[in-house]
This record gives sequence, C-alpha cells and structure tokens, in this order.
Amino acid sequence: MKRTGWAGAALASALSMLPGVLPAQEIKLIIRGDDLGMTQGSLVAFERAFNEGVLTSGAMVVPGPWFEAAAELARKNPGWCMGVHLCLVGEWRGYRWRPVSPRDQVRSLVDEDGYLYTSPAELFRHEPKLEEIDAELRAQVNLAKRRGVNVQYLDLHYVSPSQYPGFSGLIDKIAKDYNLPLSQSFGENRISVYTTPVEQKLERAIELLEKLEPGLYLWVCHIGIDSPEQRALIHSDPAAIFVRGGVGKHRAEELRVLTSLDVKSAILKKGIVLTNYRELWQQKR
Repeated sequence: MKRTGWAGAALASALSMLPGVLPAQEIKLIIRGDDLGMTQGSLVAFERAFNEGVLTSGAMVVPGPWFEAAAELARKNPGWCMGVHLCLVGEWRGYRWRPVSPRDQVRSLVDEDGYLYTSPAELFRHEPKLEEIDAELRAQVNLAKRRGVNVQYLDLHYVSPSQYPGFSGLIDKIAKDYNLPLSQSFGENRISVYTTPVEQKLERAIELLEKLEPGLYLWVCHIGIDSPEQRALIHSDPAAIFVRGGVGKHRAEELRVLTSLDVKSAILKKGIVLTNYRELWQQKR
C-alpha cells in the first residue's frame, strides 16, 4: 500500500508492530480535505497536510480562482488521492465564483451577473434545470482531467443530493459515467472539528479518534493558513460566520491538528488504518 508523506513508511511500519487485528474489526479512516484551489493558502496547506500530516484525500474546487495552481500541484504529486469538489454554490461575501460552463448554457445556475448563487437555498429557490446542473458538473470534471489531474473520486461542495428533486440520481449517474466513487457512498461515519472553537480543535480531534469503534470513518477537514486572504473570508450565511478567530485561524488550526504529533500518536495508539478513496474503490471493484 503506497502512501506519501508521514502516512507512508512510518505509519505502515508502526502499524505492523501493533497486535494483529482481524479485518472485520479494523478502524479505517479517510481524512478528506475540501476546497483545494479556493485560495492561495489552500495550496500551501494541502502540500503540508499530505507531506507532513495525515491527510489521505483532497478535493479541488474547479471554479475556484486558484484552480489552475491546484491542478499543477496535483500533477506534481501523482501519489496524492485527488477528487473534484463538485461546486454549484459560492458562499463567500465579496468573493464570487462563476461556473466553468459558458453562462448562456447554464442560466438557471447563476444570478443576473453570471455568478453562482451564495447558498443552496438560493440556488434551489430559483429551480435550476437538472440538465444544466449535469452539464456544469461534468464540465468541472472534464476541465480537471484536461489539466492532467488524476481524478480519483467525487464529492459535493456545500450542497446535499437530497435537497432537490432528481439531484441524487443525477450525481449517481455522473459518478457511474466517469467510473468514479462518490465520497460518503461507502457507509462512512462522518466526524469533523470544523465548528469546534479554535483553541479546542486539537483536544476534540484526539477525543473523537480515541472513541472510534471498528468501522469506516470519514474525517472532513477544511485547511488553510492564517493569511490576510483567508482572514478576509466571511460566509454569506450569518449563522455560519466564525465570530471568534475567523476563517483564517480556524483553517490554520485544522492544518496544525492534521500535522500534530498528538494526532499521529492517537492514530497509532488506537491502531487506526488510514485509507483513501482510491484504495476503497480498488477494493470494491
């Protein structure tokens, strides 16, 4: 089983010295990073998290302003398990994204200025056409592939397939046509420290890891650096705004958690097997 960074030889060697565990009793954990390409800081964070931390999978926002740089980073690191973070919404105030498709081909997905809507509720209130959703999401996957990204899986940015009639079946069809797995389609139990206060994230992460029982888990992370760019991000939903610390500090702290010795030690002590969507898909097939 080939891995990069800390989760490579060191983890495999340490796990091999732990008491034998039957496969049915294993604790398997996918650590998925979202939003690569959303900011310049995301590029720095993902490189550190893959090479120095425990990140096992990462998905890029193709409509994001730093997508081209993200694609270049993925090409330079073919061992990373990369996915496309299928995007229909751009949720940040004053930081708008446009679709990959030409505006006149996806009019039901954009506002009068050609920007993606700022929330799932706003998008679905405008009754987007399923054929235009399909066209845009396929355009995002196709662009990532054209840029040389070895796309290993798909997941959704900020929207749920259950939020709109016909959306779930559409997503399943896209995944099937590209022969790619969907994140959260393997029965993963989800954990996260996204909304945990900055000063409590590390403690909470270790607590969650120590409580894991045999099964498959997905830890969804949002990582970055505490840069002026990321400090300026403000969510369009007042209920989702980080009042204490802001986006920059929260995402930088999640990166610190993923690269911390405490988290690595907790994973080793618990005998958790790190995996990714490429491995799960190969096993399923």
